[in-house]
Amino acid sequence: MDRINKSVINFGDFIEKNYKVIWVLIFILALILNTFKLGEIPTGINCDEAGMTYDAYCIANYGTDRFQNKFPVYFTNFGGGQNALYTYLTAILIKIFGSYNNIIIRIPALIISMCEVVVAYLLVNKFRSKKESLLFMLLVTISPWHIMKSRWALESYLFSPFLLFSVYALCKAVMDANKKILKYFIAGLLFGITLYTYAISYIVVPIFLLGMLLYLIKLKKVKAIEAMTLAFPFIILAIPLILVQLVQRDIIKPIYSFITIQKLFFYRAGELNIHNIVINLSTVRYVFLCDYLNYNSLKEVGTLYYIGTFGMFLGLIFEIIDINGKTEHKDKKLRKKQNKDLNSNTDLNLDLNSNKDLAIDLNLDLDLDIIMLINFISNFVVMLLTVVNANKGNGIFISATYFVLVAFRNIYKKRKELFIIMLIIYLISFVSFLQLYFVKHKYDFKPFWDNGAVKAFKEIGDTNKKIYGDKILYIYDIYENPITPEEFNRKLLFENKEVVGFNNYKEITIDVNNVDENAIYLTYNKRKADALVEKGFKYEKFDYCYLLSKN
Repeated sequence: MDRINKSVINFGDFIEKNYKVIWVLIFILALILNTFKLGEIPTGINCDEAGMTYDAYCIANYGTDRFQNKFPVYFTNFGGGQNALYTYLTAILIKIFGSYNNIIIRIPALIISMCEVVVAYLLVNKFRSKKESLLFMLLVTISPWHIMKSRWALESYLFSPFLLFSVYALCKAVMDANKKILKYFIAGLLFGITLYTYAISYIVVPIFLLGMLLYLIKLKKVKAIEAMTLAFPFIILAIPLILVQLVQRDIIKPIYSFITIQKLFFYRAGELNIHNIVINLSTVRYVFLCDYLNYNSLKEVGTLYYIGTFGMFLGLIFEIIDINGKTEHKDKKLRKKQNKDLNSNTDLNLDLNSNKDLAIDLNLDLDLDIIMLINFISNFVVMLLTVVNANKGNGIFISATYFVLVAFRNIYKKRKELFIIMLIIYLISFVSFLQLYFVKHKYDFKPFWDNGAVKAFKEIGDTNKKIYGDKILYIYDIYENPITPEEFNRKLLFENKEVVGFNNYKEITIDVNNVDENAIYLTYNKRKADALVEKGFKYEKFDYCYLLSKN
């Protein structure tokens, strides 16, 4: 036992002495994990990736989205809306490169995720040792949620990194003495930009800022001018999104100017419902254990690794138990410092209520554990209001991973041999994930992905025949063969004010007893494909997509 403890201590000294080399190695590992076969894994294109890309293409080349709205604050996509930030970042790349492919559209996710790894280190390093900072950087780098969300262009997955960037900027503003006003402004700007990553941030960010404001007021760490400086850019950036909500509720008319705030085809605010808390809580497992969507997590390892989920809950328990002890310790230390200062200044009549500078000086620094707990709670509130999965709840993953670090820290202090065992299990889980993600499940069917539809449309080519198939498959054809927004709108098919197809493609539920002999059918359903074959259709299979026709 003593030998194990001594080895761990020696290894800790090695890390302290070589932390720069270790930092570079972790960064290189993150770069490899995020770039290896980026355009091929995950295989294919997600429908939201395709929709986002076509809007970005239209913005880059025509200054409008595909529905001819000039620079929308919130995109329409398939009718229910899509967050704007990723689309504009992709539009910049399309403008630079002149075209796009699977790799180009995933570059924003790659770059921002790499920044997330770096800022994860920087944040913890402001509060903790280099050993803990490096361990947190490693935990983020090798976590399934981070690797899987960093490799494809789902716009809502920008929420996790931008929330982290904002928290880090706020901590720097509070803790650094130089240029505090400018740093508060930058923090407010980043929190405002975060609102454009994901609509769920409209709830998470205000709750987090309110919690942090109360915490900072208690510590006497924020002045009114600093709070107002942070609030100013945040509110300015929030105003267009507030107008979006007013337009959807018919409180104001749509705005068509140098930017657009349009009425969506349908409004998804009903997804947030405080009356369904019990039902919503039952879906939390999709975030912390394993998502039912296999492009967000793998059932064999989960979102955080199952050992990571155990570590997260253990870390939360340690934190809740410790929080009262921390408060008592701070109060004792504060009183001790007050008495020491008062005794050394007996000739002064000190009034702590009027002497704000001294009151601030007497308080302890920020506690990252508390900040991450506020972050965790802010995100968890959303889980009480809506049915969640890993991408909807992605804002909580940084704080969840941090509480894995808290578990490691406490286990290290109490039983170093258990620390080693837990770390080994974590690393074994990581190696297992690599084989599962990059090899075993590489070509799995993924719901809401093209699964061969792109290849099928290439095979069909130009045709005047009617094409029938599943919902929104037409977007994959447009992804491969982008057209002008004018042509897109001219060829859209509407029924009851809903888009039901494009050009000669129409979304239907295939009825094998009522088929058009001259049409082409696209389906992922093998049973229906077999039934059409019995009626004389011939098929070609492209991955999981069946293309059926009689000619």
